[in-house]
Amino acid sequence: MVLAEIDRLIEEHRPTLVVIDSFKAIQDMFPDDFSFRVFTSAVAVRLSIWEATALLVGEYNESEIRQRPEFAIADGIIYLYGTEDGLRQNRLMRLMKMRGTSFFGGDHSFEIGGHGITVYPRLNPTVVGEYSVPTRRMGSAVTALTEMMSGGISEGTSCLITGITGTGKTLLALSFAVAEARAGGRVLYISLEESPFQLVRDSEAFEWDLTALIESRALDIMHISPSELNIDRHATVIRECALSLGATLVVIDSISSFEAAVPDVARYQSYLWAITDHFKREGISIIMTSESVLGDTAQTARHISLFADSIISLDDIHDGNRRKRTIRVVKMRGSSHDDNRRDLTFDAPEIRIGPPLESEAPRLD
Repeated sequence: MVLAEIDRLIEEHRPTLVVIDSFKAIQDMFPDDFSFRVFTSAVAVRLSIWEATALLVGEYNESEIRQRPEFAIADGIIYLYGTEDGLRQNRLMRLMKMRGTSFFGGDHSFEIGGHGITVYPRLNPTVVGEYSVPTRRMGSAVTALTEMMSGGISEGTSCLITGITGTGKTLLALSFAVAEARAGGRVLYISLEESPFQLVRDSEAFEWDLTALIESRALDIMHISPSELNIDRHATVIRECALSLGATLVVIDSISSFEAAVPDVARYQSYLWAITDHFKREGISIIMTSESVLGDTAQTARHISLFADSIISLDDIHDGNRRKRTIRVVKMRGSSHDDNRRDLTFDAPEIRIGPPLESEAPRLD
């Protein structure tokens, strides 16, 4: 009866697309599993006769996809599911089968809103392909830091600025952004902790005039709340913004904010690998800040230091009864650099870097 009714409707309407929602509910009309399997096979035969694309919709769990007969006849399988992170629901889709075609597997985020469905394909980290050869350096507005790095970070590479709370990570990241914007480049600054107003206000004492750089479109500051962070959407948005701006430098301050949004370590690391890989392939430099535990760079942000071409480590140490900030360039792939630990002083309107420390004092506890 069901098959006859479907035949009648298709004969009457001659559609190019047939949607059966819910195909799984049809099983309740059959006395046993064998009868439903016969029906499913008959539908498969009819599909070739109807010359119409068919979408069979149903509420299935992942284990049923491997067992039920309707999935054997399907040329493609799109599995939709959701996860809960605190008060936020994440919608995800996975392409599990597409006969005769290549497809991008894995989990992809999507949203349903007033403008329809928006899909955010996950970034795909790779280990092959060509990278642009660095032709210039991007310095800092802090001259001594530029000198420590033999002229700054190389174009089209990644740099990590890491340190414990209050050591000046954001100001040093801004120093690179300001120098690049003044040099004629364009900078996209992604802030997950401070609003554009706060960044402008906090930098006023150093006479960097972020407002003028923003008005000239040499600098674009985008504030994203970590509580609403979706890393797949985030990746799509910053790639589109960087392309629209013509960015030569992207700053993400701070990637530590991702940890609450991405509790899965493997997915978090895959995202960081993919986003740095993407910008490096485009010849765009990327600077990331991250909060470390007592300055331990090796353990920084779940070992994300592995993805950085350059690392600047900031720390607090004891010097008698005085708190002392320090800075050290830990590594720069393919480049010489000064790796001495030095004093770092924020004395507006200047940021001063002192001579090498004779001996390294114990860190603050």
